[in-house]
Amino acid sequence: MLGDQVSALLIFILRVSLLPTVLSLNQEGHALLSWLSAFNSSPSSSFFSSWNQTHRDPCRWDFIECTSDGFVSGIAISSVYIPTGFPTQVLSFPRLSSLVIKGVNLTGEIPPAIGNLSELTTLDLSFNGMTGKIPPEIGELSMLESLSLNSNFLQGVIPTSIGNCSVLAELELYDNELSGRIPTEIGKLTSLKTFRAGGNPGISGEIPPELSSCIELDYLGLSDTGISGTIPASLGELKKLRTLSVYTANLAGEIPESISNCSALEDLFLYQNRISGSIPEELFLLRSLKRILLWQNNLAGQVPTNIGNCSGLLVIDFSVNSLSGEVPPSLANLASLEELLLSENELSGEFPRFIGEISSLKQLELDNNKLSGGIPASIGKLDNLFLFYAWQNHLKGSIPDELANCKKLQALDFSHNFLTGPIPSQLFSLKNLSQLLLISNSLSGEIPPEIGKCTSLTRLRLGSNQLTGNIPPEIGLLYSLSFLELSANRISGPIPPEIGNCLKLEMVDLHANQLMGTVPASLERLVHLNVLDISLNHLSGPIPSNLGNLTSLNKLIIRGNNISGSIPSSLGLCKDLQLLDLSFNRLIGLIPHEIGQLQGLDIMLNLSWNSLSGLIPSSFSKLSKLANLDLSRNSLSGSLEVLGRLDNLVSLDVSCNNFSGPLPDTKFFQNLPASAYLGNQGLCVNRNKCSRAVHRTKNSRNLLVCIFLGITMMALIVSSGMYLYLRSYGAAKLQRGDEERELEWHFTPFQKLNFSLTDIVSKLSESNVIGKGCSGLVYRVETPTKQVIAVKKLWPPSNEGCLDPERDLFSSEVRILGSIRHKNIVRLLGYCNRGQNRLLLFDYISNETFNS
Repeated sequence: MLGDQVSALLIFILRVSLLPTVLSLNQEGHALLSWLSAFNSSPSSSFFSSWNQTHRDPCRWDFIECTSDGFVSGIAISSVYIPTGFPTQVLSFPRLSSLVIKGVNLTGEIPPAIGNLSELTTLDLSFNGMTGKIPPEIGELSMLESLSLNSNFLQGVIPTSIGNCSVLAELELYDNELSGRIPTEIGKLTSLKTFRAGGNPGISGEIPPELSSCIELDYLGLSDTGISGTIPASLGELKKLRTLSVYTANLAGEIPESISNCSALEDLFLYQNRISGSIPEELFLLRSLKRILLWQNNLAGQVPTNIGNCSGLLVIDFSVNSLSGEVPPSLANLASLEELLLSENELSGEFPRFIGEISSLKQLELDNNKLSGGIPASIGKLDNLFLFYAWQNHLKGSIPDELANCKKLQALDFSHNFLTGPIPSQLFSLKNLSQLLLISNSLSGEIPPEIGKCTSLTRLRLGSNQLTGNIPPEIGLLYSLSFLELSANRISGPIPPEIGNCLKLEMVDLHANQLMGTVPASLERLVHLNVLDISLNHLSGPIPSNLGNLTSLNKLIIRGNNISGSIPSSLGLCKDLQLLDLSFNRLIGLIPHEIGQLQGLDIMLNLSWNSLSGLIPSSFSKLSKLANLDLSRNSLSGSLEVLGRLDNLVSLDVSCNNFSGPLPDTKFFQNLPASAYLGNQGLCVNRNKCSRAVHRTKNSRNLLVCIFLGITMMALIVSSGMYLYLRSYGAAKLQRGDEERELEWHFTPFQKLNFSLTDIVSKLSESNVIGKGCSGLVYRVETPTKQVIAVKKLWPPSNEGCLDPERDLFSSEVRILGSIRHKNIVRLLGYCNRGQNRLLLFDYISNETFNS
C-alpha cells in the first residue's frame, strides 16, 4: 500500500514538472512569431491576431497548415500588405511542402538556403517586390512541382539548374527583369505543363528546340521579350499545347507548317513580330483553334481559303500586314466568330456580302484596304455588332438603312471612301452609338434632326463631305458629346446656341462652311473646350467677350470671317491658349494689353488682315514661348523693339503697317527676309543709315523737283512696260508651264526628319492617293526607312500674282499647323513649294481616320 502511494506521488510530481513543456509554444511557432515581429507595428498585423503564443503549436493559426503530427506543412498568405522581407525563419521547417506568399509586397532577395526545403512542392512568391537573382539552389528542390516567381523585380538569368527539378509542372517567371537566353536544360522537364517567361525584355536568343521534349506542355508564353530567330519546327511535336504566345518579340522567318500537328492548339498569339511569308493553310486543320492573332507582321499572300474549316474560331486578327486578294467566302461558315480584324492590308474585291451571315460577329475591322463596291444591307443582321470600321477603302453607294438594326453598335467609321447619298436618319436611333465618323466622302443632304436621339454620342465627325442645310438645334441634346467636327461642308445658317448645352465638348471644328450670323454667347458654357475652329465662314458681329470664360481653350481660330469690333480683353483670361488666329476679319481698335499675358501662347498668334491700330502692347515681351507671329496688313504703328525680346520666334510678318524706327538688333531680325517688314515706310533696316538720317536735312525745293522727276520717269516706265507686256504676253503664257517645271522645290521642315524631298515627290502617284477633299489630294507615302507619312497636295490658287485671302489655303494651313502639338490634331512635319505646287507633310495615323 505504501509503495502504491509513493508511486502515485512520483507520477504527480513528474506530470507537474513536465506541464510547462507540454503547454509552451513549439519551435516552429516561435519562428513564425519572430517573422511576425518584423511587421507587427503595421496595420496588416491585425490579420494575424490568431497567432497566439500561448498555443502549443501554430496548427490552428490563420494561413498555416500542419501535418497530423503537428509540423507546419503549408503557409498560404496572399493580398495582405506585409512590409518585410522573405521569412528566412521558415527555412528550417523540415516538413514544409507549400510556401505561398503572394501579393503581399515582400522585398529583398530569395535566400540561397531555399534549397534546404527538400520537401517543398509549391513555391509561390509572385506579385511582390523581390529583387536580386533566382538562386541556383532552386534546382535542389527535387520534389518541386510549381514555381511561381512572376511579377517581381528579379534580375539575371534563368538558372540552368532549373532542369534538375524533374517533376516541375508549372514554371512562371513572367513580368520581371530577367535577361539572357532560355536554358536548354528546360527541355529536361518532361512533366512541364506551363512555361511563362514573358514580360522580360532582356530575355534574348532563339526558342530552344529542346522545348519540344516537354511533351506535357500546355502553355508556352514568351511574349514581350527579345526572343528572335524562327519558330522551331519541332514545336509541332507538342500535341498537348493549347496556347502558343510569343507576341511583341523579334521572331522572323515563316510560320512552320508543323504547327498544324499541335492538335490541341486553341490560342496562337504571334502578333508584333517580323514573321514573313504566307499564312500556312495547314493551320486551319486545327479543329480546336479559337483565337489566332498574327497582326503587325510582314505576312503576304492571301487569307487561306480553308479558314472556314475552323468552326470554333472566335477571334481572327491579321491586321497590319501585306495580305492581298479577296476576303475568303468560307468565313461565312464561322458561326461562332466574334472578332474579324483585317485592317491595314491590301485586300481587294467587293466588300464581302456574306459578312451578314456571321451571326455572332461583334467586332468588324476592314479599314485601310482596297475594298470596293457597296456596304451590303445584310450587315443589319448582325445583332451583336458593336464596332464596325471600313474607313480608307474604295467603297461607293449609300449607307444602308439596315445598319440601324445593329442595336448594340457603339462605333462606326466609314471615313475616306466614296460614299454618297444622305446620312440615314435611322442611324440616330442607335442608343449605344458613341462614335460616328464619316469624314471625307461625298455624302449630301442635311444632318437629320433625329441626331438628338443618339444621346450616347461622344465623337461626331462628318467633315469633308457635301452636307448642306443648317446645323440642327437638336444637336444640343447630345450631352455626352466631346468631339464635334463638321468642317469642309456646305452647311449654312447660324451656329445654333443650343450647342452650349453640350457641356462635355472638348473640340468644335466647323471651319470651311457657309455659316452666318454671330458667334453664339452660349459657347461660354463649354468650359472643357480645348479647340474652337470656326474659321472660313461668313460669321459677323463681335467676338463675344464671354469667350474669356473658356479657360481650358488651347486653340481659338476665327480667321476668314466678317467679324467686326475690337478684340475683347477678356481673351487674356484663356491662360492655356497656345494658338490664337483672328486673321482676315474686320477687327478694329487696339491690341489689348491682356493678349500679352498669354504666356502659354507658343504655337502662333495671327492678327493679320484686319484694321487694328495703335502700338504693339509692351506686354508682348512676355510671349517668350511664341514661335509664329503675324501682324501684317493692319494699321499698327510705333516701334518693333518689344519684339526683340521674343527669343523663340521662328516666323514673323509685320508687313504693310505703319511701324517706324530701327529693327531690333537681334540675330533673328538680322536674318529676317525683307518681305516680313515691307510696307512700313518709317522702318529703318540698317541702324547706321538710320542714325545718319536723323542728322540729315533736305531742301524742300530739291525734294519737289525729285518728286516731279520721279513721277515723270515712272510714267515712261509704265508706258514702256505696257507695250512690252502686250507684245510678249502670249509667248510668256506658253513658257510659264516649262519655267515652273524648271524651278527647284523649296522644303521647310518643322521636325527633324530622316528622309529627303526626293523620297516624297517620287511617290506622288495615283496609286498612292488615299483621299480627296476641298483643298487637295492626300497621298500615303512610305519612305526608304519604312516611315509612313501623309502628303497633302493642295489645289493651285485661283489667282496668279495676287493674294486672295479667302483662297490662300497653303499659307493658312502652314500658319495654323506648323507647330501644333495636340492629341487630336495631326502633327505637320514640313511643307514644300515649287511655283504653284504646294505640299504639306503630316504624320500618318494608322489606327484612326487621318482627319481624326
